[in-house]
Amino acid sequence: MASAWEAEMPNSFKTGDVVRLKSGGPEMTISDGAASGTYLCHWFNREGDVWTPQHAGFKPDQLVVVGERK
Repeated sequence: MASAWEAEMPNSFKTGDVVRLKSGGPEMTISDGAASGTYLCHWFNREGDVWTPQHAGFKPDQLVVVGERK
């Protein structure tokens, strides 16, 4: 069952969906949606052998599910 924020957001994504920015960049995992209309995404940056977790919020029209890049 979709949460309230998923039902109200266009281009809705589900928690766990793998997405990337339409402009490119790393694959990210959707972890949450917010009433502000953004999705919280998590990914890892790699520098040598060190993986650093990152996160940021993005508007749904900035994202595309991996495999559906337009």
